[in-house]
Amino acid sequence: MWLVVAEIIGKCDRSSESEIGFMNITMWADSKEGASLKIERYLNSFGWNLVEVDTADIIDEDSRLGDEVADMIDRTRDNPNAIILGTFHTYKTN
Repeated sequence: MWLVVAEIIGKCDRSSESEIGFMNITMWADSKEGASLKIERYLNSFGWNLVEVDTADIIDEDSRLGDEVADMIDRTRDNPNAIILGTFHTYKTN
């Protein structure tokens, strides 16, 4: 299982314009490159775009990653097809 932090362009709701931000993503993959490709295809399926994978690490289940990420890991563990998206944290650009 992988924990990926990705920069993304997406819409928060149907009435807003696209925003840039980042999110944690948990998933099964063979490599960082494989994870990036799976994420890109998944995000594109609903009109979002992957800008960049900031970090991608194999999950160390002994580390303390916070409640949201721990829940995402639990949901991913038994589903090798899962791509679990965390909260989309947006930020302003100039």
